[in-house]
Amino acid sequence: TRGAGIHPHVLSTNTTTTTMASRITTTMKKSFRGSSGKTGTKQWLSGGSGGAGDLSKWYGATRKLYLPGGLLSQNEIPNYLNGTLAGDYGYDPLGLGQNIAQVNKYREYELIHARWAMLGAAGGIIPEGLAANGADIKGGVWFETGKVLLDGDSLNYFAVPWTIIDNPLPLILVLGAQVALVGGAEKYRKEGAGPPGWAPGVGKFEPNVFGGLDGNNPGGPFDPLGLADDPDLFAELKVKEIKNGRLAMMSMLGFFIQALVTGEGPYANWSKHVADPFGYNLLTIVGSEERIPTL
Repeated sequence: TRGAGIHPHVLSTNTTTTTMASRITTTMKKSFRGSSGKTGTKQWLSGGSGGAGDLSKWYGATRKLYLPGGLLSQNEIPNYLNGTLAGDYGYDPLGLGQNIAQVNKYREYELIHARWAMLGAAGGIIPEGLAANGADIKGGVWFETGKVLLDGDSLNYFAVPWTIIDNPLPLILVLGAQVALVGGAEKYRKEGAGPPGWAPGVGKFEPNVFGGLDGNNPGGPFDPLGLADDPDLFAELKVKEIKNGRLAMMSMLGFFIQALVTGEGPYANWSKHVADPFGYNLLTIVGSEERIPTL
């Protein structure tokens, strides 16, 4: 983010953030085995080397920027983009960040949207792909799902890819359950505390288990595999999450536009393009008299 005036408190926190960036940079070459003595699941998550890669590419003053070095220098990046956040490429042409507190607020919003988009992208293409390959799925194309499942004022949930569990539920009941569950989860997320519970790999936990943890990446019961035990690997996984989340948000936008233009789902568009890359692509669809864009 760039271009806006700097909030007064940014100057007072500049030393702190510089120190944080320096600490991240200086700890980035530790091996995962050396810091925690564990391998396994975390090894393949980190690319097979058993630890985090070179985090200087993603954090601190030497991180990658959105333009090559010859076109953009570090002193052109706003002070509030200091390299402490995962996925900070120094990009804010509209100056929306303004200050560190505002950037952190936007990061919370971005992460929530990114996580929903990753779930949505998977839910948009996987059922359609299964249906196209023989699975008995009602409303496999994402923009037809609601119409098909709401037929008859009831909701038939598709449970698993190899069978259908017929469980028609009244729409008002489903709506009420969703509002209560999602609303409750959002309330607990904002407050940073919730009821006691149980989680795989963690066991029973008390309401104060999230006290003092990062609200965006709390870990604890949400990390049953212990992926965040190593701080360097955790920093790398944050980068992977935000990069995949941004890609998913763009994918969802693409799904919407493709549905309006072609009248088909993403799996159908993809399979046709793979079968005939030069005959079925953006240029041929837009230029076709049979498929005039409806945007």
